[in-house]
Amino acid sequence: MLTALVATAVGQALPAADLRELHSLAQTVLNESLVRAGSSIPGGPTNTTGHDLRVPGGTQSYYPAFWVRDAAMMLGADFVSAKEVEGWIKVVVAAGTGSKSLQFPNGMVVPPYSVPDHITLKGEACWYPGAYTDQGVGAFGKLPPADDAFYFVAMVAEQRRLAGNDKFLLSSVRCGDESMSVLSWAEAAFDSVKVDRPTGLVVCDPVLTRVDWGFCDSVRKTGLCLFPSLLRWQAARELARTGSHRSHDFAAVTKKISSSIRKTFLVPLKPDEAKLVSATGTGAQDDIWGSAYALWLGVLPRADANKVARHLLRLYRAGKITAAGQVRHLPAGDYWESATSAKGTYQNGGYWATPTGWLVRALATVDKAASRQLLSEYMAHLRAMKAKGAPFEWCDPATGKYVNARYASSAGLVYVALTTPEPRPH
Repeated sequence: MLTALVATAVGQALPAADLRELHSLAQTVLNESLVRAGSSIPGGPTNTTGHDLRVPGGTQSYYPAFWVRDAAMMLGADFVSAKEVEGWIKVVVAAGTGSKSLQFPNGMVVPPYSVPDHITLKGEACWYPGAYTDQGVGAFGKLPPADDAFYFVAMVAEQRRLAGNDKFLLSSVRCGDESMSVLSWAEAAFDSVKVDRPTGLVVCDPVLTRVDWGFCDSVRKTGLCLFPSLLRWQAARELARTGSHRSHDFAAVTKKISSSIRKTFLVPLKPDEAKLVSATGTGAQDDIWGSAYALWLGVLPRADANKVARHLLRLYRAGKITAAGQVRHLPAGDYWESATSAKGTYQNGGYWATPTGWLVRALATVDKAASRQLLSEYMAHLRAMKAKGAPFEWCDPATGKYVNARYASSAGLVYVALTTPEPRPH
């Protein structure tokens, strides 16, 4: 698979040597994140789930649990086997709510068929960011984040791709005394997230609050939200491909969301330039990650995608969105309207590699030289900072701040984003 994936990316004019180096680094970091069944994190908990799991990075004690979205971001290449992903799916289902809802103090509610934000190595559900089984006090929303259900669907789709058949997809998996097929659990999880029915877009209510997605868990957004809606589009597309009796319904959802994203979030700036904003209420700001991801998915019509890409290119050339090949959530000088993270830190001004691959691909649609330059900048950072623990979760090179070494999505997801076949805009 490695040769085929590299060939795909080389076809986009990306250097094969860089891609092989990135693949090797990603494989190393992902292997460092593996906690086999029965083994322990150094100085931390033992994995008693009966299945091999992977924590978010090689510094295992930094996030000593199984994060659903981080695990899903490790998939799409040849890093993890179908058998291992089967175990992940069983652990997620077993930790879920099944058909029941849960209520916690401070008005916190977990709807039926929800997917945990993360799961302890004992298999216990942690429904909210910033907390473990104590579930916190509602500082990260009254509802669980809106993205994990869709990442669970992505996990199921990836197992199917790796296995090359539907055997596991149609097999029964248990949550307590409830048993359904893996496909049925995925469909139920998809339905568990509140959406605006006319548009199909994910809603973040200003009263019954929730994080829109995990890489903005310190940010408050309200109204219709871009990134989880993109994830819902991707999940619907995968479910439409299963051949279930609901396939046509999921295909219709993808069409509805595609149209709604353009009408709801696309803001013209110039005749040849446009941006995508992150939400329609609080947080209606220029979403760099969401824009890059939308272009990578191929959700927008080509003419609109090119306008968004030209906007990203202008910001990139001006030095407004990247540092050392890593990407800010908002253009430099902008900060989230409502966030618990301080300005210039974490998700409110830090630079992350998680979306670097998406941005490389987005720039390539309008300027291949700029695309190659961005990848070169990131590879140079990885080489220069390897001895200090690169890749990091996030950083600020201007202040010398480098946080959480050996972070998996900063290598694995970048590689996957670069080597996935070209998206097909409408």
